[in-house]
Amino acid sequence: MLLTILVLLISLPFFYSVMLPKQPLEIKITDLKSYDDAQKTLVSYHLETESKLFNFDPNIISDDEFSQLGFSKFNIKTIRNFLSKGGKFRKPEDVKKIFGVKPELFQKLEPFIVIKSAENNNHSFSDSTKTQKKYTTKKVVEINSADSIELVGLYRIGPATASRIIDYRNKLGGFLKLEQLTEIWGFDEDVLYDLNGKVTVDASKAIIHNVNTVSADELKTHPYFKYKLSNAIVNYRKQHGNFLKMDDLKNIVLINDSIYKRITLYLKLN
Repeated sequence: MLLTILVLLISLPFFYSVMLPKQPLEIKITDLKSYDDAQKTLVSYHLETESKLFNFDPNIISDDEFSQLGFSKFNIKTIRNFLSKGGKFRKPEDVKKIFGVKPELFQKLEPFIVIKSAENNNHSFSDSTKTQKKYTTKKVVEINSADSIELVGLYRIGPATASRIIDYRNKLGGFLKLEQLTEIWGFDEDVLYDLNGKVTVDASKAIIHNVNTVSADELKTHPYFKYKLSNAIVNYRKQHGNFLKMDDLKNIVLINDSIYKRITLYLKLN
């Protein structure tokens, strides 16, 4: 019985091929034509997509045009925020600095980016919902005495930035140079560039501390000194007596050349 079953199992494929012969696969001409049409449609789509590239100025084009060029919704939102805060693209390379813009997209679009002159960029940016209006003041603002209203009147300075400027000014005891504004969070060098000729600083209004009489409490709230360095200076003075020259500060372990150059802006001997 086992031998009979074994013979049947071995013979089964043969009987299966006789009883159910293979059917030839028929390919109709219409099927080939449909496949060919599909290929042509795909090629046409790619050509159409590539044809959407065009010269553009990222400072003034609409959301739909950004989308046609390949920018994602996230990219467009980021660019909108950048422009609404007074930012502007000055050269094609600025586009790739936008967070989220893929390098390959920038490489493809770079030949088409045309930044118009500064005069043409002074108009407001319009989108489908509203027009962004630029508010500027012609008055030169002295940064150490300006109040929040005067600061907000400056180009690219909003209420939040004005508040941070005043807060940082109070901690410093006053600005000594305009470049210190870039130490404030959110205040980039390009903002300072746009404020050129619109702001000035009167260094005489800043508070300079006598290194031989200043207390640790007075220094520890200063951004350049803070807690450890303030205590180190006062403790060194208590142990070694008054500083005879400013270079004596370099004897303190915490003070290297860069720190020395920074803190001596707000220190004097008498």
